[in-house]
Amino acid sequence: MSDPDQPGNGFDVGKYVRSQTGLRQLKSTLPEHSVEQLAREVLRRLASHSGETVSFAPPKDEIEHLCNALLSENDNAGAEFIQDLRSEGVSIETAYLVYLAGAARLLGEWWESDKVSFTAVTLGTSRMYGIMRALRHQFGAARAAVKRSAVFVSVPGETHVLGVRMAADLFRKEGWEIDLIIDKPHDELVDEVSQSRAIIIGISAGGEHAVEALSKLMIALRISNPNAWIFVSGNIIDEARDAIELMDPDGMVTTIEDAKKILNGIWDGSEPT
Repeated sequence: MSDPDQPGNGFDVGKYVRSQTGLRQLKSTLPEHSVEQLAREVLRRLASHSGETVSFAPPKDEIEHLCNALLSENDNAGAEFIQDLRSEGVSIETAYLVYLAGAARLLGEWWESDKVSFTAVTLGTSRMYGIMRALRHQFGAARAAVKRSAVFVSVPGETHVLGVRMAADLFRKEGWEIDLIIDKPHDELVDEVSQSRAIIIGISAGGEHAVEALSKLMIALRISNPNAWIFVSGNIIDEARDAIELMDPDGMVTTIEDAKKILNGIWDGSEPT
């Protein structure tokens, strides 16, 4: 693949490798029904954007070519397909909303008709997710509001929400606008965060029991809000750090002071380290 450090190259190869490899490793630790849920989440979230705000429709054989590349023995074939599109001048919106979304829809159809196996789909969706993550910085991070703002959420089904409530109150006292979303089912939560156009999202999870719900939520939010910074907090960090690292969050926050430092830094234009 191309060197991500070359001028004008918007594909972060390191992020591609980390994201898709991490997702594959995470899937290997989960029961099969959870792996299937994650694969379906990638497909349906990407497919839902198909044609959105973009009128261009590529030939069907191009989408089929991309699907075959995503399922091939070459781990980089799908990524190289998207890189070639970008080098030819295809916009990030078209690459994401037309090609990747179209491939997700077609791959889903192949899965439902048994044209491809469950194993192949899980591999292909991991690669699709990695490509999308590698394009992240091409989406920019335009702020819809002048005032410092963020969205704090608890994972669906979480009953330990006192910590995230307190964090929201503390940030509000510091002058932040905080949308707090708790006690919401998965799809409703994702829809609300997507509509907020948030560039900073904090997710609270109470423990290891929330790994599957957190992984599904992380995938959905990465696709619905591709330019957002996503942080994880709560007891889950102590109980399931290895699993969280495979999800590739932008950070894990253990103290309110760390959270303030990181979020203020992002809003002021510096990336977390």
